Amino acid sequence: METLRPLRNARFTDIIDYGFFLYKKHFRKIFLLDLMFYLPFMVLYTIINPVFTDNYLNIFNMSDNMAIEPADFISSIMTLYAMLFGSLLIYMIYWATLNNVFDGSIVKILYADVVLNREKTIGQVVRECFRQFGTLVLGKVLYGMIMSAVGIAVYFIMFIVIFAGTFSLFGLTSAVLPQWGRTVLIIAAVVILFLIFIIIAWTVGYFSGMFWMFLPAVCIENKKAGQSIGRCGNLGKKNFVLIGLSYIAGTVIVALFPGIINTVVIVFSSVTGSIDVTLLKIGSVVSQLFAAILQPLFVCIMTALYITLRVKREGLDIEVALWKIIDDNIDKAKRWTAEGTNVE
Repeated sequence: METLRPLRNARFTDIIDYGFFLYKKHFRKIFLLDLMFYLPFMVLYTIINPVFTDNYLNIFNMSDNMAIEPADFISSIMTLYAMLFGSLLIYMIYWATLNNVFDGSIVKILYADVVLNREKTIGQVVRECFRQFGTLVLGKVLYGMIMSAVGIAVYFIMFIVIFAGTFSLFGLTSAVLPQWGRTVLIIAAVVILFLIFIIIAWTVGYFSGMFWMFLPAVCIENKKAGQSIGRCGNLGKKNFVLIGLSYIAGTVIVALFPGIINTVVIVFSSVTGSIDVTLLKIGSVVSQLFAAILQPLFVCIMTALYITLRVKREGLDIEVALWKIIDDNIDKAKRWTAEGTNVE
């Protein structure tokens, strides 16, 4: 039995490396799941998204808007924003339903390989996730509510920090001090503000990563939705740095390449002074293709983090040994059954 004990001392770089290793090892199964549950939806969603239409972009073209009757202009805006709300609602429904099956299936495949030394088929993990469908949906809703609360809190904190920082800078620049003294104080204030933003981002990464663990808590440990949220708090204790860095690094790695593609396309499409909607839509579809391929990498990184946290807090060697005993007992039962049949 291969021990998991070295993961007790794992750093976030080790978790990222382990996530890449698992992604490459199980790429075929992951890609097939991607084709089933993620990639088609994201490409279709990008194509039908009303943001990538002339009607949406024309809202910001004031010269054209001046020639339109106010009633028609308001009606077109209401229709467009109804479409935006509808597309957002479709995405939220997918995020709370089929996306759970996609991510949960990957978690089950990786956990079975790493911890239980077993190989699960795509059909097995998909069926298991659909059996837990209701619990996964409720858990995702709770996760979304928690992250919404975190987002609101961060918004108010950033507003206060920016407000206080702006007035502090005005006060420092107007203070009766030598030029070098004002310069030093301004630099110190900027550094402090930068550190505050780093801490805020780290904190958001910590809460996002910690409560993401509801997914393996449901899929692997068969927790109920409410219990899975409590389980997240248990796993996340005293792991602020590890969880925050792992989540942020995983998010940046997955979003970096698609983000570069989108930026390049936006720059090229607006070279002539007016945005080319067709080019923008093509670029968005291409970036979504790459994002769909890379998105499972984030799940692999977070699954590696989940396994590491369980090793740190509980020691998974015990569970591995338990499953080995269960397998041995099953093998013995099969042999005894076969021997009894032969005697008859």
